[in-house]
Amino acid sequence: MTSTTPLQNLSTAERRRQLEESTSRAMERYRTDFEAQRAKTSRLRAEREAREASEAATPPKPARGRRAAAWGN
Repeated sequence: MTSTTPLQNLSTAERRRQLEESTSRAMERYRTDFEAQRAKTSRLRAEREAREASEAATPPKPARGRRAAAWGN
């Protein structure tokens, strides 16, 4: 007894149509994932740049403690 896969029971045109549908679904999923990744990257970059700008605008805190006194700060 041999088992047949679902693709073996289909005509060539039907297999081609299913392959095209599957490919188009995969490409759409790839595009949406890519756009989501791009949006997330842009958002994180903007947050990082804003944080770095605010850190550059504030003067550094003076060092405290035993090591700072030893170095004369």
